[in-house]
Amino acid sequence: MKRLYSSDKYELAELSVYANPQEPKLKDIPWITYPNAPLPQNQQAFQEYHSNGVYQFGEWRFEEILLDFRPDIVFDIRDFWMLEFQERSPFRRLFNWIIMPTVDAEGQNEQWLATYASADAVFTYSDFAVDSLQKESGGRIKCLGSAPPSADGVYRVLEDKKGNRESLGIDESVKIIGTVMRNQRRKLFPDLFDAFRQFLDSYDGEENVYLYCHTSYPDIGWDLPKILKQYGLCSKVLFTYVCDNCKYAHPSFFYDAVAKCPRCGEFKSGLSNVQKGVSPEFLCQIFNTFDLYVQYANSEGFGLPQVEAAACGVPVMSVDYSAMSSVVRKLKGTPLKLKSKYLELETGCWRAVPDNEYTAKKIKEFFELPNEKRLKIGNRTLQLFKRHYQYDTTAKKWADYFDSVPINEGVWESPPKLHEPSSQMPNGLNNRETAKWLIVNVLGEPERLDSYLEARLIRDLNYGVFLEGTSSLYFNEDSFAYNKPAFQEFNLQEAYNQLAELCHKRNYWEQRRVGMIQEPRATWMP
Repeated sequence: MKRLYSSDKYELAELSVYANPQEPKLKDIPWITYPNAPLPQNQQAFQEYHSNGVYQFGEWRFEEILLDFRPDIVFDIRDFWMLEFQERSPFRRLFNWIIMPTVDAEGQNEQWLATYASADAVFTYSDFAVDSLQKESGGRIKCLGSAPPSADGVYRVLEDKKGNRESLGIDESVKIIGTVMRNQRRKLFPDLFDAFRQFLDSYDGEENVYLYCHTSYPDIGWDLPKILKQYGLCSKVLFTYVCDNCKYAHPSFFYDAVAKCPRCGEFKSGLSNVQKGVSPEFLCQIFNTFDLYVQYANSEGFGLPQVEAAACGVPVMSVDYSAMSSVVRKLKGTPLKLKSKYLELETGCWRAVPDNEYTAKKIKEFFELPNEKRLKIGNRTLQLFKRHYQYDTTAKKWADYFDSVPINEGVWESPPKLHEPSSQMPNGLNNRETAKWLIVNVLGEPERLDSYLEARLIRDLNYGVFLEGTSSLYFNEDSFAYNKPAFQEFNLQEAYNQLAELCHKRNYWEQRRVGMIQEPRATWMP
């Protein structure tokens, strides 16, 4: 956004989903910013906002903002469930829609692919994602290629490596394998600990090597103290502790989820997490203690810490799957081969199972290299980061696409698209014919024939049941819920109601757009 703004070619507006109108940071943003979150003292808005889980992503204010700003282009760089409502917008035909969704595995959900195919253009985080979307959609997705993120400018090589380690209480002579991953299911800490244990058992200098895990506990993932004990690693793995009281951050072996702060003496020190993190500057210091960075996950949409490590001149090893395959190769790091893949029940996506023995072997080979060779690899990693992962390059890809979009002058002033849902359905229709009739005569959008929506309507009418999707939405199907079903009855009346509701919503906003319905401008708008 900063680069687009500085080009002076575009009028920009941002839907800031977690800001409320009194957010102090909004005044420092030079483009128009619409706050999505309500003020807590506005009880009516606050209750409405919390009545639906996806409202936090912007759906409840999206049309109001579109009507105010009237954009030629809407772009969104988020996960499917955060952006899919834009496909259903009554104003969808009035703007060019470009998205950059997370593609973290093979076997993408059919609804995700259908939504991506409906976008005017799609960027991805990785080359892996480009290949996956093109293959799995049969070429229907208009994929423009990858436009990857970069590391924040604060991540850099610190010249005084010795002084940096001393400031963190780490001896300059030890070797450190590092990882920066949240403690969640897909981050494979048990496998990483297993590979590290195998490496230690095979390496002559094992007493001088440590694993540093900048991660969280307790969290939504693994029982870290149990796994440490299982592999005999309690004195071989470092973590980042942060004090709630005085904010002092420091590396330490695991000594409890809550511990005494060595600075202020309060029992308020715990492992860093997404709510209680460290500054980017401190994390840069941590990266600069690493001799080797390892990304060990069953899948990644990108895996930004790999790039942050590279920006600090740290060689990278990553599981050879999903976006990690693309990143580690562009950095000329070491792809860590798989033992197998498995099909995940909850999502229907393929997840990686790394070969821990192979990983241990590769770590050993790395540390058996002369120090000068390892330093050269680190410098090469830094240069490849500068070549492949720069925000200037990524912003130019977006800008080049924006510049290519033909502007349809007057489209926001075009006649309204209104439709009165039919209530007289012909007799004798089968479920396939019923679905088509509902889309044309109730929803009033024949362009949705032969779409995912039609296929789903037919399926649910055949089965006689449906699942509410994310936050009670019929249209956003949750594959996890489908595998742990709480089915509800689905019949012709329910199908009619769902599409009629969409039609009435479109009619209301179309009438607002052309002035047939007058509403005062919302007080939360800038």
